[in-house]
Amino acid sequence: MELDIGFSTDPGPREGVNQDSILVTVPERHPGTVLLIVADGMGGARAGDRASQMAIAIIERHILEDEIPNPDNATERLREAIVAANARIYHQAKSTPEMKGMGCTVVAVLVLGDMYWVASVGDSRVYLIRDEEVFQLTEDHTWVNARVREGVLTPEQAARHSLRHVLDRALGTQPTIDVDIWPDEIFEDGDILVMCTDGLYGVLDDEVIAETAASNIAQRAADELVSQALVAQAQDNISVIVLQAKLHPTSPIL
Repeated sequence: MELDIGFSTDPGPREGVNQDSILVTVPERHPGTVLLIVADGMGGARAGDRASQMAIAIIERHILEDEIPNPDNATERLREAIVAANARIYHQAKSTPEMKGMGCTVVAVLVLGDMYWVASVGDSRVYLIRDEEVFQLTEDHTWVNARVREGVLTPEQAARHSLRHVLDRALGTQPTIDVDIWPDEIFEDGDILVMCTDGLYGVLDDEVIAETAASNIAQRAADELVSQALVAQAQDNISVIVLQAKLHPTSPIL
């Protein structure tokens, strides 16, 4: 199997530092292993970018520095890594006045051979594009999405609601955290994963994201998605990772 991976991030129109952080790592000593992470920071001053950077560093260390996960323990290893990141960010926010209120979302994809696992906290997303259809694999941990699940709001009402960006789950806001894990999916030829923050999907329709990711090589797709979000007047930092899986590589996507 061949994987083509592209990534891009941009501060967008917001003043100050880019609070998004991304990680793309393919360890040379562990062929077939890939770890991808997108985190969207929140908090005043430099707290948001610090939280997202901490999350990525801690998750990477827990997953890759010791024994590499295997299919039997990948789910638990991902959960333990994200729980550890949450605890560290929470402690830092409580013990450092200038970091008060910091936190972040996180989505992580762990690839082992032709299998992958997805972990999520917050409202950053992972999409699967397969056979010209797009599926949102992650669930937004937001106040309005909880109301949709309860039947209080319709999806259309939620999309326009003034509180649609209010999170009900994020790293660093509580001493413990629940982590959503989608276990052991198997790549099919032509599958594409798109990981992104709300700065991207907040202004681009899912179908536009899917079409762009499917019609370009991975790095060009990532760059084009960020450019399209900027043109669409994104109001936040924008980050995206595009992974394209080819089980039987032929000519590249143009």
